[in-house]
Amino acid sequence: MNKVAVSHGVLTGSEADGICAFKGIPYAAPVSGERRWLPPAPPEPWAGTRDATRFGNICPQEPPPNKWLAGRAGRVFIETLWETEPAGDDCLNLNVWTPSLDPHAKLPVMFWIHGGAFTTGSGSLPIYDGANLAKRDVVVVSINYRLGLMGSFVAPGMFDDEFCGANRGFLDQVAALGWVQENIHAFGGDPGNVTIFGESAGGQSVAVLLASPATKGLFKRAIAQSGTPELGSPVADHARFAVDLVNAMGVEPGDRAGLSRLSAGDTVDAMSAARKLLAKGTEDTYGGLLGNGNIGCIHGDDFLPLGILESLQKGVGRDVDLMIGTVREDGRLFPLVMPGPESVASALCMRYFQRLMLPRNQPEVVFKRYRSAMPGASKSAIRGQILTDCMFRRGSVRAAELHAGGNPGRTWLYQFNWSSPVLGGAIGAMHGIDVPFANRNLEAFAPLLGDLEPLRDLADTVSGAWVNFARHGEPSAAGMPTWQPFDTEQRATMVLDTRVELQHDIDREVRAVWYE
Repeated sequence: MNKVAVSHGVLTGSEADGICAFKGIPYAAPVSGERRWLPPAPPEPWAGTRDATRFGNICPQEPPPNKWLAGRAGRVFIETLWETEPAGDDCLNLNVWTPSLDPHAKLPVMFWIHGGAFTTGSGSLPIYDGANLAKRDVVVVSINYRLGLMGSFVAPGMFDDEFCGANRGFLDQVAALGWVQENIHAFGGDPGNVTIFGESAGGQSVAVLLASPATKGLFKRAIAQSGTPELGSPVADHARFAVDLVNAMGVEPGDRAGLSRLSAGDTVDAMSAARKLLAKGTEDTYGGLLGNGNIGCIHGDDFLPLGILESLQKGVGRDVDLMIGTVREDGRLFPLVMPGPESVASALCMRYFQRLMLPRNQPEVVFKRYRSAMPGASKSAIRGQILTDCMFRRGSVRAAELHAGGNPGRTWLYQFNWSSPVLGGAIGAMHGIDVPFANRNLEAFAPLLGDLEPLRDLADTVSGAWVNFARHGEPSAAGMPTWQPFDTEQRATMVLDTRVELQHDIDREVRAVWYE
């Protein structure tokens, strides 16, 4: 057994294949009762040695949608992507994988933020296991953070302190980064060389942390995989929604004790009520929440004064190296996998489309432009590409453009194009298909990948690029051409597929319609 002393006590971990693992380490106090609606607090010290050989509790979250159970595809998704660890209020914990316990080793640190639409997931899923990346001489950290209403519900004006304040889930992430700064040297890591990386909600988290003035000095580099930098809502737009949702939860607005008495299960159950309110809401009632949702990025507070792109435009985060990109068909399956009744899911998808792609365009104009850019494509393929672009690609490219305008941080852009043959090619280059390649965990994703042997070179190349970026800020790796930084003239983009190649301005056919 390996022992490490951290700021709150002594840990004992495990070792396999030369990698030491420490799991379920508390970085903040449990979030029961009133604490569920407050920013994170430091954990209590423990006496003796704490067992860190097992993952800790995950954050309370919704179960898989019933409609996923109806067919083989849904069952494969659940078996591969859904968490099985027990949930509990003591969920603010993290995991560390390291090849060295020498406190002077100063290895690069890769800090993983999981996805799951800010409503599901954890840092303990097998596809996020950090052991294989750690074999490349980096220290890997994965975390849990509050999800759903526990992470995002905000009630502006209802209380006179931080109770039900905005962005608790992101504040959890900041607390975990603070823990890394204080303790990671004990695991051989360099607190001065931390790279945050994450996918989907984790990718948006990376963008939020990059755009927040509260995170300065906590990390040196950032990798945003299929995030949504354009999504977000101002705090003020949540006021009416907060009153309606509190009523739906059976609590009087302003009743602090009543909200504190709600169990974690009550709060998780209220997510369905939140979706129904949003689906029925109007611009007059919920304003900016429509098309952006009530979960995730909220701006207008001290943590995030401005939206992500507006912050980047003003130069926030330009001292950080940024790698950002998407998967070719990120939006392909979203209408099928959004939780909730089909009518509610469809309404929410349309809200995303109207809010992001159509401030000045009409739907038929957008569809016509995409049809010209995608000759021979089916209507469903075109709709999927529009959803990919309006949810993921456009915002990511825009973030790259804004970040590339300053120094000293450099910018790198990519697109992951490999398409899975599983289920007759139905899932294609779907959202999240890049994660097992970047994290070198093909086996954990095998049901959605098919034959793994032909994919190992691509996994080595992609994970090598991620590690090299974390190590010294240059993502070029064996198996790819020299990766040129992104600028708004050449628009260099690394296309990751069985053949990896550097291309320029790959979005030119549709970029004009993005900004009309």
